[in-house]
Amino acid sequence: MSIPINIRRLEASDINLIGEIDRSEHIDRLYEIIDGRLVDREVDLDVPAWSRDGSGDHSVAQLIEQWAPIVADGAMLLGAFEGDKFLGLAVVDGGFEPNLAWLGLLHVSHRYRRCGVATALWNAAEQIAREAGATSMYVSATPSGSAVGFYLGRGGRLADPPHPALFAVEPEDIHFICPFD
Repeated sequence: MSIPINIRRLEASDINLIGEIDRSEHIDRLYEIIDGRLVDREVDLDVPAWSRDGSGDHSVAQLIEQWAPIVADGAMLLGAFEGDKFLGLAVVDGGFEPNLAWLGLLHVSHRYRRCGVATALWNAAEQIAREAGATSMYVSATPSGSAVGFYLGRGGRLADPPHPALFAVEPEDIHFICPFD
């Protein structure tokens, strides 16, 4: 299914939109790095929506607390919309390091996955990164089959070595460098 998608640059105060994303999904494949290689295994996991209560792991409050300062420090907040309907969100730091941008966050609500929303957010993030002089994008991806497949489809290769600061924050993730063509 394809839908008309409009990507907007948002204000830092719009980070609260993250609470409107339904991150729930069923995962049947997980990846990990073993001996420097990407290895997958079958799983049967149901990932719930982010908790709206409290401020613990996987809560909306924790995510806002994590990402608000990054956006306030200059990373670009992008929103995907169909008309006024919010579909997904991305955070990109085009000048993360010389020639390297960082796609810190990309989430699409469950209902709007596989409709081109993630690709539209990626394309907008890549444009911002290129305008900042980057030649590639660093991504720390959830190890699910869908996320890993998405970044492999964008030419992602394993970051070797992974960025130390980003790896320290998300050691379970799959760390990619996605060069621009």
